[in-house]
Amino acid sequence: MMNNWRADVYCFQESKINGDISGVVKEIRANRRVKYAQLEARGTRGGIIILWDSSIWEGEVCEVGAYCITCKFTGKTQVFEWHLSSVYAPNSRDEREEVWGELGAVRSLFSGPWVVAGDFNVVRYPSEKKNCKRLNKAMEDFSDFIEDMELQDLPLEGGSFTWRKGDRQDIAARLDRFLISEEWEVSFRKINQSILPRVTSDHNPLLLECGNWEKQTSYFKFENWWLKTQDFNERIKDWWNSVTYVGRPDYILACKLKLLKIKLKEWSKTLHGNLGIQKQCTLNQLTDLDLIQDQRTLSEDESYLRAVLTVELEEIAKREEVAWRQRSRALWLKEGDRNSKYFHRIANCHKRYNNIDKLTINGANVTEPVEIKDGIIRFYQELYREAEGWRPQFNPRFQSMINEEDNITLQGQFEEQEIKNSVFSCAGDKAPGPDGFSMAFYIQCWEVIKEEVVAAIQNFHDQGYFEKSFNATFIALIPKKVGASELKDFRPIIA
Repeated sequence: MMNNWRADVYCFQESKINGDISGVVKEIRANRRVKYAQLEARGTRGGIIILWDSSIWEGEVCEVGAYCITCKFTGKTQVFEWHLSSVYAPNSRDEREEVWGELGAVRSLFSGPWVVAGDFNVVRYPSEKKNCKRLNKAMEDFSDFIEDMELQDLPLEGGSFTWRKGDRQDIAARLDRFLISEEWEVSFRKINQSILPRVTSDHNPLLLECGNWEKQTSYFKFENWWLKTQDFNERIKDWWNSVTYVGRPDYILACKLKLLKIKLKEWSKTLHGNLGIQKQCTLNQLTDLDLIQDQRTLSEDESYLRAVLTVELEEIAKREEVAWRQRSRALWLKEGDRNSKYFHRIANCHKRYNNIDKLTINGANVTEPVEIKDGIIRFYQELYREAEGWRPQFNPRFQSMINEEDNITLQGQFEEQEIKNSVFSCAGDKAPGPDGFSMAFYIQCWEVIKEEVVAAIQNFHDQGYFEKSFNATFIALIPKKVGASELKDFRPIIA
């Protein structure tokens, strides 16, 4: 089974082993690259073994307690350092209090990404235990510990319980889990906790998968913080008027928006259009001033430059907050609330929740991205295909009708003020369409682009036609439940 799991690090709880375990490790994983750490069992109970691939991780034991063992891992193929605490908690509530204290003391020894994994012998909610109806003090203690340590309790995919007992397995609970720190959560975009098949143990193995998704084509997305940069409207005006196109108004608008995307992509890679470059450049200058100050007192000009750079860094932080707020869709929070870290976590959470990395298609499990995409397209092509050519007809002869004056008003040409009012009534932070431009762009740059926008809309009123790209939209598949595996488990939402 371990050959199929292909994990970098393994944790075994309740090993019930004392003394030298080198022979046991060879039986479990006959590989010379495997290193291990051990918390010996007390009598016939407890015991923890941690195995890791030494070609990927440099591991060392940091702390060994009565109920947990903590190891520090440093990447050999990537720059990443983290800690793992493997736990086997007792059944007694009083003894579990010692576990929470032990883990709290361990956390005080280091900072950074932290994973706590093991058999906690307690659940958090009644729903995590079969036939349990009441929340008790042990559950509250466990939840309090998780909150005090600022850990994240990940959703469990593939099932509800990790331990079963009895011939008919009528006793079941979620005793095992992975808990991750905030630093671990922001280090990875893809984080999944799932149940693996149970073989001989009464516990199911759990798998924690972390990493990044397959790199996909990067589409243009307008960043609202660009609107706050100096002379942005003048820059847009120069680009917008730099080229003249001939054709239908909708064609001209589509071409100008396409040109603008190219210009903005190029500009976004420069100092003024890239927050990362701005931030690094400012930090480098502040570092240089620190080095100078170590040698001598800063001059008046240098002190003034430090003050200016500090203000610039503050402005960059505000723009980062705008960018992450836009991506997180947490629009109920105001800009300036110092929630950049929260917005970042929400954006990653959305990405994890909405990512489809496996799917059941025609009864078969599919994990290849290309096959998943093809399966989704075929499913919705069949779903939205019109089977019948006949449509019912409606005869309004005996229905009440509006008068001629109202009819003329309703069918009249769209006026510029009507179009402007419609545009300005839209929320600037809402998700952009396939063209990548947010409504905030159309609102702030209205005086520059209004002529082409109004002409395209009025031409559509007269001719009943516009560029095909204007009618394109995104369809987002939102899972109806945790662990959605079939396409019927997803709800299509038009973005």
